[in-house]
Amino acid sequence: MDIEIKPVSQNETETAYILTKELMEHHNALDIFTMTKQRFRELLETGSLVSFIACTGHEPIGVMNIFYKYTTFSGRKILYIEDLYVRERYRGCGTGGKLLDKARKIATENDCEQIELKCAVWNRNSAEFYKSHGMKPETEWEVYTLNKLSF
Repeated sequence: MDIEIKPVSQNETETAYILTKELMEHHNALDIFTMTKQRFRELLETGSLVSFIACTGHEPIGVMNIFYKYTTFSGRKILYIEDLYVRERYRGCGTGGKLLDKARKIATENDCEQIELKCAVWNRNSAEFYKSHGMKPETEWEVYTLNKLSF
């Protein structure tokens, strides 16, 4: 299967949004998914979010949304993968690996210190996929969050 990974064009913003929404549905998180198409477009237009789409032929089959953050340990960038999603019928065909390869390339080009992502604890298939691509679970840090309702 020929898979192309490309930056989301202005004409593909809605498709990237739909794929991202499919990921939220996969996570049973549509009740807290408040992102609108317009806000998604704004984030892309300002460069706050960078999105890549995976296609086979003209069919969109996956998406990867990334942004950068910095570490005060070195002052260097971290490429953060917010979303990595491949439609179920295309899983196991190498699409996820190609998206991660794209992330590696971007991280190298931007002198990033590391690539980081979160994986739902229940999502063992994804965890094994990430491990098979050289990623390791964090063991020295726990993630804590403060929800907007608690501000």
